[in-house]
Amino acid sequence: MSANCDKNELHTNIITTANELFYKHGIKEVKMDDIAAALGISKRTLYKHFDNKEELLYEGVRLEQARTVERAKEIIRNASGTMEVILSLYYLYINRIRTINKNYFRELEKYPKVIEENQRQSRKNEHKIRAWLESGIKEGIFREDTNFEILLYIVKDSVKFITTTTLFDHYSIEQMSDTFILAYLRGVSTAKGQQIIEEYIKKNQKTE
Repeated sequence: MSANCDKNELHTNIITTANELFYKHGIKEVKMDDIAAALGISKRTLYKHFDNKEELLYEGVRLEQARTVERAKEIIRNASGTMEVILSLYYLYINRIRTINKNYFRELEKYPKVIEENQRQSRKNEHKIRAWLESGIKEGIFREDTNFEILLYIVKDSVKFITTTTLFDHYSIEQMSDTFILAYLRGVSTAKGQQIIEEYIKKNQKTE
């Protein structure tokens, strides 16, 4: 393996390890010293790759987004219909965030560059979700009188509330997400769509 390959591999390992620590402990609690120690490298070596925590956090968010996109592509290829795509992507997201310390999401607000990147990706995702919702109308699984612009705004706001609020820390992420987001999804679905939702949930519960 070339020195360049070794450098690239270390670069990715640093990002991955930092992400794991941020997810477990929150951003504030993790110091650059902690990341270097977890990797078994010097802080000097760490700073050769990343100037500060925000830069490392930013690259971590981008890496996770790229990995999520690849998993999402596989889901879309294997899904049998629009509702299965939406539900599978929903559970992909929930299964990811439920293992993350809520402090991570709360503390992200202090990093403008990271927030801007998340908002950019969110806008990109909204276009795709809107297309799936419109496709769902054609499939007869969503109500034609649904205002999807309002729905998307509510869902996005609900996700932010779920991941940052301290009011319901005694409930799990799954409980809160199902109460908020699945309730909205059921509300805009036709009888056919609601049946698909219930069948998917039962199937998903059996395989957990």
